[in-house]
Amino acid sequence: GLFRGRGLHPKMGCIKKRVMPEDITINCATSAIVPRCPIPGHRWGAVVSDPEVTWLAMWHENIMGSNKYVYLAASSSFKGKSDRDKYEKARKLKHFIDRVRAAYTRRINSKDAAEKQLGTAMWIIDVLALRVGNEKDEDEADTVGCCSLRVEHLVFIKDTHQITLDFLGKDSMRYFQTIDFDTYGELGVKVYNNIFSFCSGKKPEQDVFDLVLPGNLNRTFTDIMPGLSAKVFRTYNASITLQKELPDLPEATVTKEKEVAYNRANREVAILCNHQRSVPKGFAAAFEKLQEKHLLLRKQLKELRKMAKALVRGEEVRLKSDSADKEVRTSEAHLWTKAPKLDAVKERIKLWTEKLAAHELNMRNKDDNKEVALGTAKINYMDPRITVAWCKRVECPLERVFAKTLREKFPWAMSVPPDWEF
Repeated sequence: GLFRGRGLHPKMGCIKKRVMPEDITINCATSAIVPRCPIPGHRWGAVVSDPEVTWLAMWHENIMGSNKYVYLAASSSFKGKSDRDKYEKARKLKHFIDRVRAAYTRRINSKDAAEKQLGTAMWIIDVLALRVGNEKDEDEADTVGCCSLRVEHLVFIKDTHQITLDFLGKDSMRYFQTIDFDTYGELGVKVYNNIFSFCSGKKPEQDVFDLVLPGNLNRTFTDIMPGLSAKVFRTYNASITLQKELPDLPEATVTKEKEVAYNRANREVAILCNHQRSVPKGFAAAFEKLQEKHLLLRKQLKELRKMAKALVRGEEVRLKSDSADKEVRTSEAHLWTKAPKLDAVKERIKLWTEKLAAHELNMRNKDDNKEVALGTAKINYMDPRITVAWCKRVECPLERVFAKTLREKFPWAMSVPPDWEF
Protein backbone atom coordinates (compact mmCIF):
# COMPACT_ATOMS: atom_id res chain seq x y z
CA GLY A 1 0.00 0.00 0.00
CA LEU A 2 0.91 3.67 -0.14
CA PHE A 3 1.99 5.62 2.94
CA ARG A 4 -0.22 8.65 3.62
CA GLY A 5 1.06 10.13 6.88
CA ARG A 6 -0.46 13.14 8.61
CA GLY A 7 -0.39 16.60 7.07
CA LEU A 8 2.31 17.36 4.47
CA HIS A 9 4.45 14.38 5.40
CA PRO A 10 7.76 14.28 3.46
CA LYS A 11 7.41 10.52 2.89
CA MET A 12 3.85 10.66 1.58
CA GLY A 13 3.40 8.26 -1.36
CA CYS A 14 6.16 5.84 -0.38
CA ILE A 15 5.31 2.17 -0.83
CA LYS A 16 4.60 0.27 2.39
CA LYS A 17 6.02 -3.24 2.38
CA ARG A 18 3.55 -5.99 3.25
CA VAL A 19 4.18 -7.41 6.73
CA MET A 20 4.66 -11.19 6.60
CA PRO A 21 4.73 -13.61 9.56
CA GLU A 22 8.52 -13.90 9.15
CA ASP A 23 8.78 -10.15 9.97
CA ILE A 24 6.91 -10.51 13.27
CA THR A 25 8.33 -11.21 16.72
CA ILE A 26 5.90 -12.74 19.24
CA ASN A 27 6.33 -12.00 22.97
CA CYS A 28 4.70 -14.45 25.36
CA ALA A 29 5.39 -16.23 28.63
CA THR A 30 7.52 -19.38 28.60
CA SER A 31 4.54 -21.30 30.02
CA ALA A 32 2.12 -19.99 27.36
CA ILE A 33 1.21 -21.70 24.08
CA VAL A 34 2.67 -19.77 21.14
CA PRO A 35 -0.15 -18.50 18.87
CA ARG A 36 -0.37 -20.48 15.64
CA CYS A 37 0.70 -18.70 12.45
CA PRO A 38 -2.53 -18.21 10.43
CA ILE A 39 -0.88 -18.36 6.96
CA PRO A 40 0.03 -21.89 5.75
CA GLY A 41 3.65 -22.32 4.76
CA HIS A 42 4.87 -19.45 6.95
CA ARG A 43 6.14 -19.09 10.52
CA TRP A 44 6.86 -16.31 13.01
CA GLY A 45 10.19 -14.52 12.63
CA ALA A 46 10.98 -15.04 16.32
CA VAL A 47 9.37 -15.91 19.63
CA VAL A 48 10.69 -14.24 22.80
CA SER A 49 9.70 -14.06 26.45
CA ASP A 50 10.53 -10.58 27.78
CA PRO A 51 8.69 -9.69 31.01
CA GLU A 52 10.26 -6.20 31.05
CA VAL A 53 8.08 -4.91 28.16
CA THR A 54 4.31 -4.69 27.58
CA TRP A 55 4.05 -5.46 23.84
CA LEU A 56 2.69 -8.76 22.54
CA ALA A 57 3.97 -8.57 18.95
CA MET A 58 6.49 -6.41 17.11
CA TRP A 59 7.75 -5.81 13.56
CA HIS A 60 10.03 -3.36 11.76
CA GLU A 61 8.31 -1.10 9.20
CA ASN A 62 10.14 0.14 6.12
CA ILE A 63 8.87 3.75 5.77
CA MET A 64 10.19 5.38 8.95
CA GLY A 65 12.54 2.53 9.86
CA SER A 66 10.91 2.18 13.27
CA ASN A 67 9.38 -0.68 15.22
CA LYS A 68 5.61 -1.17 15.45
CA TYR A 69 4.04 -2.86 18.45
CA VAL A 70 0.81 -4.62 19.38
CA TYR A 71 -0.30 -3.97 22.96
CA LEU A 72 -3.10 -5.16 25.21
CA ALA A 73 -6.56 -3.63 24.61
CA ALA A 74 -7.47 -0.31 26.24
CA SER A 75 -10.06 -2.11 28.41
CA SER A 76 -7.50 -4.56 29.87
CA SER A 77 -6.67 -4.38 33.58
CA PHE A 78 -2.99 -3.87 32.72
CA LYS A 79 -3.75 -0.78 30.61
CA GLY A 80 -6.23 0.37 33.24
CA LYS A 81 -3.48 0.45 35.88
CA SER A 82 -1.28 2.48 33.51
CA ASP A 83 -4.11 4.98 32.92
CA ARG A 84 -4.81 5.30 36.63
CA ASP A 85 -1.12 5.91 37.39
CA LYS A 86 -1.04 8.63 34.72
CA TYR A 87 -3.99 10.50 36.24
CA GLU A 88 -2.67 10.04 39.77
CA LYS A 89 0.61 11.64 38.71
CA ALA A 90 -1.30 14.60 37.27
CA ARG A 91 -3.39 14.75 40.45
CA LYS A 92 -0.18 14.77 42.50
CA LEU A 93 0.96 17.84 40.55
CA LYS A 94 -1.65 20.02 42.28
CA HIS A 95 0.43 19.68 45.49
CA PHE A 96 3.53 20.93 43.62
CA ILE A 97 1.99 23.44 41.22
CA ASP A 98 2.70 26.44 43.47
CA ARG A 99 6.39 25.45 43.61
CA VAL A 100 6.46 25.04 39.81
CA ARG A 101 4.91 28.48 39.30
CA ALA A 102 7.24 30.10 41.82
CA ALA A 103 10.21 28.50 40.00
CA TYR A 104 9.24 29.79 36.57
CA THR A 105 8.26 33.23 37.93
CA ARG A 106 11.82 33.62 39.31
CA ARG A 107 13.28 32.59 35.97
CA ILE A 108 10.95 34.87 33.95
CA ASN A 109 12.35 37.83 35.92
CA SER A 110 15.96 36.58 35.71
CA LYS A 111 18.69 38.64 34.03
CA ASP A 112 20.28 35.50 32.61
CA ALA A 113 19.04 34.93 29.02
CA ALA A 114 18.95 31.11 29.24
CA GLU A 115 17.10 31.17 32.57
CA LYS A 116 14.64 33.76 31.23
CA GLN A 117 13.90 31.59 28.18
CA LEU A 118 13.51 28.48 30.35
CA GLY A 119 11.05 30.22 32.71
CA THR A 120 9.03 31.65 29.81
CA ALA A 121 8.82 28.21 28.15
CA MET A 122 7.65 26.69 31.47
CA TRP A 123 4.91 29.36 31.71
CA ILE A 124 3.73 28.62 28.15
CA ILE A 125 3.55 24.86 28.84
CA ASP A 126 1.61 25.43 32.08
CA VAL A 127 -0.74 28.23 31.01
CA LEU A 128 -1.23 27.71 27.26
CA ALA A 129 -0.99 23.88 27.41
CA LEU A 130 1.42 23.67 24.46
CA ARG A 131 3.39 20.48 23.92
CA VAL A 132 7.14 20.67 24.56
CA GLY A 133 8.12 20.33 20.86
CA ASN A 134 11.45 19.42 19.19
CA GLU A 135 10.49 15.72 19.39
CA LYS A 136 10.29 14.96 15.65
CA ASP A 137 12.91 13.63 13.25
CA GLU A 138 13.98 15.42 10.08
CA ASP A 139 11.99 13.01 7.88
CA GLU A 140 8.72 13.69 9.74
CA ALA A 141 6.12 16.39 9.00
CA ASP A 142 7.01 19.92 10.17
CA THR A 143 5.03 19.99 13.42
CA VAL A 144 5.80 22.43 16.21
CA GLY A 145 5.69 22.70 20.00
CA CYS A 146 6.90 25.24 22.55
CA CYS A 147 10.67 24.63 22.22
CA SER A 148 10.50 24.49 18.40
CA LEU A 149 8.50 27.70 17.89
CA ARG A 150 10.08 29.85 15.21
CA VAL A 151 9.78 33.62 14.80
CA GLU A 152 7.61 33.07 11.71
CA HIS A 153 4.96 31.38 13.89
CA LEU A 154 4.33 34.55 15.94
CA VAL A 155 2.61 37.79 14.94
CA PHE A 156 2.82 40.67 17.44
CA ILE A 157 -0.28 42.87 17.30
CA LYS A 158 0.73 46.53 17.36
CA ASP A 159 -0.02 48.67 20.46
CA THR A 160 -1.30 45.64 22.45
CA HIS A 161 0.10 42.79 24.50
CA GLN A 162 -1.35 40.27 22.08
CA ILE A 163 0.41 37.61 20.00
CA THR A 164 -1.18 35.44 17.29
CA LEU A 165 0.31 31.94 17.25
CA ASP A 166 -0.02 30.10 13.94
CA PHE A 167 1.69 26.73 13.43
CA LEU A 168 1.05 23.04 12.83
CA GLY A 169 0.85 21.07 16.07
CA LYS A 170 0.73 17.32 16.63
CA ASP A 171 -0.87 15.30 13.81
CA SER A 172 -0.49 18.44 11.63
CA MET A 173 -3.47 20.12 13.32
CA ARG A 174 -3.24 23.88 12.95
CA TYR A 175 -2.87 25.90 16.15
CA PHE A 176 -4.23 29.37 15.41
CA GLN A 177 -5.02 31.51 18.43
CA THR A 178 -4.51 35.10 19.52
CA ILE A 179 -3.27 35.28 23.11
CA ASP A 180 -4.02 38.41 25.13
CA PHE A 181 -1.29 38.47 27.78
CA ASP A 182 -3.04 41.27 29.70
CA THR A 183 -5.54 38.67 30.94
CA TYR A 184 -2.71 37.00 32.89
CA GLY A 185 -1.81 40.12 34.88
CA GLU A 186 1.67 41.55 35.43
CA LEU A 187 3.34 38.18 34.88
CA GLY A 188 1.55 37.81 31.54
CA VAL A 189 2.82 41.19 30.38
CA LYS A 190 6.34 40.22 31.50
CA VAL A 191 6.07 36.99 29.46
CA TYR A 192 4.95 39.03 26.44
CA ASN A 193 7.94 41.36 26.81
CA ASN A 194 10.28 38.37 27.15
CA ILE A 195 8.93 36.71 23.98
CA PHE A 196 9.22 40.02 22.11
CA SER A 197 12.87 40.33 23.19
CA PHE A 198 13.58 36.67 22.21
CA CYS A 199 12.32 37.41 18.68
CA SER A 200 14.04 40.77 18.25
CA GLY A 201 16.79 40.72 15.64
CA LYS A 202 16.08 37.12 14.58
CA LYS A 203 15.19 35.87 11.11
CA PRO A 204 11.75 34.26 10.56
CA GLU A 205 13.23 30.73 10.40
CA GLN A 206 15.13 31.04 13.70
CA ASP A 207 13.94 29.47 16.97
CA VAL A 208 12.27 31.70 19.56
CA PHE A 209 13.66 29.54 22.41
CA ASP A 210 17.12 28.92 20.97
CA LEU A 211 18.66 28.44 24.46
CA VAL A 212 16.14 25.83 25.69
CA LEU A 213 16.34 22.08 25.07
CA PRO A 214 13.33 19.81 25.83
CA GLY A 215 15.58 17.57 27.93
CA ASN A 216 16.68 20.49 30.14
CA LEU A 217 13.08 21.63 30.45
CA ASN A 218 11.89 18.23 31.65
CA ARG A 219 14.85 17.87 34.02
CA THR A 220 13.88 21.20 35.59
CA PHE A 221 10.36 19.87 36.15
CA THR A 222 11.70 16.59 37.58
CA ASP A 223 13.86 18.51 40.08
CA ILE A 224 10.66 20.06 41.47
CA MET A 225 8.52 16.89 41.43
CA PRO A 226 9.85 13.37 40.73
CA GLY A 227 8.42 12.00 37.47
CA LEU A 228 7.09 15.39 36.34
CA SER A 229 7.43 16.20 32.63
CA ALA A 230 5.85 18.74 30.29
CA LYS A 231 3.39 16.04 29.17
CA VAL A 232 1.86 15.82 32.68
CA PHE A 233 0.78 19.48 32.52
CA ARG A 234 -1.68 18.79 29.68
CA THR A 235 -3.37 16.06 31.74
CA TYR A 236 -3.37 18.27 34.84
CA ASN A 237 -4.72 21.38 33.10
CA ALA A 238 -7.33 19.41 31.14
CA SER A 239 -8.62 17.75 34.33
CA ILE A 240 -8.59 20.93 36.43
CA THR A 241 -10.37 22.87 33.64
CA LEU A 242 -13.08 20.20 33.33
CA GLN A 243 -13.68 20.20 37.09
CA LYS A 244 -13.93 24.02 37.19
CA GLU A 245 -16.21 24.23 34.14
CA LEU A 246 -18.71 21.53 35.19
CA PRO A 247 -21.65 23.34 36.84
CA ASP A 248 -23.81 22.28 39.79
CA LEU A 249 -27.27 21.95 38.26
CA PRO A 250 -30.74 22.18 39.88
CA GLU A 251 -32.58 18.90 40.45
CA ALA A 252 -35.26 19.86 37.90
CA THR A 253 -32.70 20.12 35.06
CA VAL A 254 -33.59 17.78 32.19
CA THR A 255 -31.08 15.18 31.00
CA LYS A 256 -30.46 16.91 27.66
CA GLU A 257 -29.50 20.15 29.43
CA LYS A 258 -27.07 18.16 31.62
CA GLU A 259 -25.52 16.63 28.50
CA VAL A 260 -25.15 20.08 26.87
CA ALA A 261 -23.60 21.48 30.08
CA TYR A 262 -21.07 18.64 30.12
CA ASN A 263 -20.21 19.13 26.43
CA ARG A 264 -19.71 22.84 27.06
CA ALA A 265 -17.13 22.06 29.76
CA ASN A 266 -15.58 19.36 27.54
CA ARG A 267 -15.33 21.91 24.72
CA GLU A 268 -13.33 24.33 26.91
CA VAL A 269 -10.82 21.53 27.53
CA ALA A 270 -10.67 20.67 23.82
CA ILE A 271 -10.01 24.34 22.95
CA LEU A 272 -7.27 24.53 25.62
CA CYS A 273 -5.59 21.42 24.17
CA ASN A 274 -6.20 22.47 20.53
CA HIS A 275 -8.24 19.35 19.75
CA GLN A 276 -9.78 20.41 16.46
CA ARG A 277 -11.44 18.61 13.59
CA SER A 278 -12.66 19.54 10.13
CA VAL A 279 -16.38 20.23 9.84
CA PRO A 280 -17.97 16.89 8.83
CA LYS A 281 -18.90 16.72 5.13
CA GLY A 282 -22.58 16.10 5.78
CA PHE A 283 -22.90 18.69 8.55
CA ALA A 284 -24.48 21.47 6.44
CA ALA A 285 -27.20 19.19 5.04
CA ALA A 286 -27.90 17.58 8.43
CA PHE A 287 -28.07 20.97 10.17
CA GLU A 288 -30.42 22.30 7.50
CA LYS A 289 -32.81 19.44 8.31
CA LEU A 290 -32.60 20.35 12.00
CA GLN A 291 -33.46 23.96 11.12
CA GLU A 292 -36.46 22.80 9.08
CA LYS A 293 -37.68 20.70 12.00
CA HIS A 294 -37.16 23.68 14.32
CA LEU A 295 -39.36 25.89 12.11
CA LEU A 296 -42.02 23.14 11.96
CA LEU A 297 -42.09 22.72 15.76
CA ARG A 298 -42.45 26.49 16.24
CA LYS A 299 -45.25 26.62 13.66
CA GLN A 300 -47.05 23.68 15.32
CA LEU A 301 -46.70 25.21 18.79
CA LYS A 302 -48.09 28.51 17.49
CA GLU A 303 -51.11 26.68 16.01
CA LEU A 304 -51.71 24.78 19.27
CA ARG A 305 -51.86 28.07 21.19
CA LYS A 306 -54.36 29.44 18.67
CA MET A 307 -56.42 26.25 19.05
CA ALA A 308 -56.57 26.76 22.83
CA LYS A 309 -57.90 30.31 22.35
CA ALA A 310 -60.42 29.09 19.76
CA LEU A 311 -61.78 26.41 22.13
CA VAL A 312 -62.19 29.02 24.90
CA ARG A 313 -64.32 31.03 22.44
CA GLY A 314 -66.30 27.88 21.51
CA GLU A 315 -64.98 27.77 17.94
CA GLU A 316 -64.06 24.70 15.90
CA VAL A 317 -60.40 23.76 15.37
CA ARG A 318 -58.50 22.14 12.52
CA LEU A 319 -58.32 18.34 12.67
CA LYS A 320 -55.84 15.82 11.29
CA SER A 321 -56.45 14.87 7.65
CA ASP A 322 -56.57 11.25 6.43
CA SER A 323 -53.63 11.79 4.05
CA ALA A 324 -51.14 8.95 3.67
CA ASP A 325 -48.37 11.34 2.57
CA LYS A 326 -45.44 11.19 5.03
CA GLU A 327 -44.70 14.95 4.94
CA VAL A 328 -48.36 15.83 5.56
CA ARG A 329 -48.56 13.39 8.48
CA THR A 330 -45.38 14.91 9.99
CA SER A 331 -46.72 18.45 9.62
CA GLU A 332 -50.01 17.40 11.33
CA ALA A 333 -48.40 15.42 14.18
CA HIS A 334 -49.69 17.97 16.71
CA LEU A 335 -53.35 17.64 15.63
CA TRP A 336 -56.20 15.26 16.60
CA THR A 337 -58.53 13.12 14.49
CA LYS A 338 -61.47 14.19 16.68
CA ALA A 339 -62.26 17.51 18.31
CA PRO A 340 -60.04 17.77 21.42
CA LYS A 341 -60.89 19.11 24.89
CA LEU A 342 -59.18 22.26 26.15
CA ASP A 343 -57.20 20.30 28.77
CA ALA A 344 -55.82 17.98 26.06
CA VAL A 345 -54.67 20.99 24.01
CA LYS A 346 -52.98 22.52 27.06
CA GLU A 347 -51.15 19.23 27.70
CA ARG A 348 -49.98 19.12 24.10
CA ILE A 349 -48.81 22.76 24.29
CA LYS A 350 -46.68 21.76 27.29
CA LEU A 351 -45.33 18.71 25.43
CA TRP A 352 -44.50 20.72 22.29
CA THR A 353 -42.82 23.45 24.36
CA GLU A 354 -40.53 20.79 25.89
CA LYS A 355 -39.90 19.27 22.43
CA LEU A 356 -38.94 22.67 21.02
CA ALA A 357 -36.61 23.45 23.94
CA ALA A 358 -34.90 20.04 23.62
CA HIS A 359 -34.51 20.50 19.86
CA GLU A 360 -32.98 23.97 20.30
CA LEU A 361 -30.52 22.52 22.83
CA ASN A 362 -29.59 19.78 20.38
CA MET A 363 -29.05 22.30 17.56
CA ARG A 364 -26.87 24.53 19.72
CA ASN A 365 -24.87 21.53 20.93
CA LYS A 366 -24.20 20.29 17.39
CA ASP A 367 -23.32 23.75 16.07
CA ASP A 368 -20.95 24.55 18.96
CA ASN A 369 -19.08 21.25 18.58
CA LYS A 370 -18.82 21.00 14.79
CA GLU A 371 -15.14 22.02 14.73
CA VAL A 372 -14.05 20.61 18.10
CA ALA A 373 -13.00 17.01 18.77
CA LEU A 374 -14.44 16.25 22.21
CA GLY A 375 -13.37 12.60 22.28
CA THR A 376 -9.58 13.07 22.40
CA ALA A 377 -9.64 14.81 25.78
CA LYS A 378 -12.03 12.19 27.19
CA ILE A 379 -9.76 9.34 26.12
CA ASN A 380 -6.35 10.80 26.97
CA TYR A 381 -6.42 13.92 29.15
CA MET A 382 -9.45 14.37 31.42
CA ASP A 383 -9.46 12.21 34.55
CA PRO A 384 -12.59 10.01 34.06
CA ARG A 385 -13.34 10.11 37.79
CA ILE A 386 -14.29 13.79 37.45
CA THR A 387 -16.98 12.86 34.91
CA VAL A 388 -18.26 9.89 36.93
CA ALA A 389 -18.49 11.93 40.16
CA TRP A 390 -20.28 14.80 38.38
CA CYS A 391 -22.79 12.45 36.74
CA LYS A 392 -23.59 10.93 40.14
CA ARG A 393 -23.86 14.39 41.70
CA VAL A 394 -26.30 15.82 39.15
CA GLU A 395 -27.97 12.45 38.38
CA CYS A 396 -26.98 12.43 34.70
CA PRO A 397 -26.87 8.98 33.05
CA LEU A 398 -23.19 8.25 32.40
CA GLU A 399 -23.95 6.76 28.98
CA ARG A 400 -25.09 10.23 27.79
CA VAL A 401 -21.53 11.59 28.08
CA PHE A 402 -19.36 8.45 28.07
CA ALA A 403 -19.68 5.97 25.20
CA LYS A 404 -19.53 2.23 25.91
CA THR A 405 -15.86 2.04 24.86
CA LEU A 406 -14.94 4.68 27.47
CA ARG A 407 -16.95 2.97 30.20
CA GLU A 408 -15.09 -0.26 29.40
CA LYS A 409 -11.73 1.55 29.25
CA PHE A 410 -12.10 3.11 32.72
CA PRO A 411 -13.82 0.51 34.97
CA TRP A 412 -11.56 1.58 37.86
CA ALA A 413 -13.16 5.06 37.81
CA MET A 414 -16.78 3.92 38.21
CA SER A 415 -16.82 3.50 41.99
CA VAL A 416 -15.86 7.06 43.01
CA PRO A 417 -18.33 8.88 45.31
CA PRO A 418 -20.31 11.93 44.07
CA ASP A 419 -18.14 14.35 46.10
CA TRP A 420 -14.81 13.09 44.66
CA GLU A 421 -12.46 15.86 43.51
CA PHE A 422 -9.38 15.81 41.31
